[in-house]
Amino acid sequence: MTTKRCLLHPVTMFYILDCDEPLSPNGEALMEIHNTFRVGGIRLWKSGARHTKPVPEPIEIPFDTFRGYNGPPVELLDLGIPVMSARLAKALTDAGVSNIDFYDATLVHSTTGARFPCKAYNIIGLVAAADLGKREWFSDDGTPLINVSFTRLALDESACRDQQLFRLAENVNAIVVNAKLRDYLIAEGFTTLRFKKPEDWVQL
Repeated sequence: MTTKRCLLHPVTMFYILDCDEPLSPNGEALMEIHNTFRVGGIRLWKSGARHTKPVPEPIEIPFDTFRGYNGPPVELLDLGIPVMSARLAKALTDAGVSNIDFYDATLVHSTTGARFPCKAYNIIGLVAAADLGKREWFSDDGTPLINVSFTRLALDESACRDQQLFRLAENVNAIVVNAKLRDYLIAEGFTTLRFKKPEDWVQL
């Protein structure tokens, strides 16, 4: 794993990328993607490092739906084997994002056999950009890397070169995007993507 220190530009806003999952009016999950298995012996998809072992493609990932849901799969799911829709992968590539390795994947409905082509993804590189002096945080091992818990997140407000999208080194569950990329994705019609301000992002 490689970690690089990079500061964020003060005039550029950055957001934490998230995505709505299909939910019932009562807030119950309508879909479950079973993607916690290993692929070709690979388990870690959030280390920031490129996979050194071959990834068998296409990756077939089973999913189930509940309460009669027959809509499309979630646009982005950053758990287990991270997956996103093929159209989101294309949009990121078209926007010039170059630090993601994509792998062909297919979501397969466990009951109906319906198949939805998608992309598994591995974001390359971690950026240490949390301002740990401005927010309360804690880590089980005392090291401010990988799994730091935040009640509110603050990012350094100086230059981060031209990073459009990256994983935060202090907590790899945070995918950070810049305002330009956010605006592009909104304009492209990605209505289920959410862009949280860092101070609104909680990870415990």
